[in-house]
Amino acid sequence: MNPLLLDLPTEFDSPRLKLRCYRPGDGAEYFRALQSNGDHLYEFLPPNLEAVRSAENAEVVIRRLMAEWHLRSLFIFGVWEQATGDYVGETYLANADWHVPCIELGYFVVKDKTGQGFASEAARATLDYAFERLGVIRVELQCAADNKASMGVAERCGFIFEGRMRNRNRKKSGEIVDRLWYGLVREDWRAAA
Repeated sequence: MNPLLLDLPTEFDSPRLKLRCYRPGDGAEYFRALQSNGDHLYEFLPPNLEAVRSAENAEVVIRRLMAEWHLRSLFIFGVWEQATGDYVGETYLANADWHVPCIELGYFVVKDKTGQGFASEAARATLDYAFERLGVIRVELQCAADNKASMGVAERCGFIFEGRMRNRNRKKSGEIVDRLWYGLVREDWRAAA
């Protein structure tokens, strides 16, 4: 199926979280999250987000993310805590290979929301979306070998460790570390559900 023909919901819930596509007007909140979490997220932010210097710039980023959503090239979900309305972070599905079909999962959680299980909960909800709504048969996850938090999320979500690529990741400090690859196939996801 052509992904442009998929009729996809733009928001969904998990027990404690609301996940939704970014909307016009989310730029100011996104900017605040990036500014207050610069040190915490520094290693993981792509260059286009490092350059966000104002709420207006962040709004431009949000509008681009919305365009990529509609083109079915990148699915980014903002994550909010249902009880408080606080911004928690985001999950994304990217680098789709629609021929297989498979896609890659990524996520981040702002510093004051870490250690509460939100990353795993948001990742599980996004995995459900990938398998149920996008119809993929495989989801991949990769992280630097020293990123213990992401390794923990992968394992809690049922991903299988599939490989280690030596000296494959350059950190922003210049240090070279290994990159870990994880995979989750539809059968494993169904068995875990």
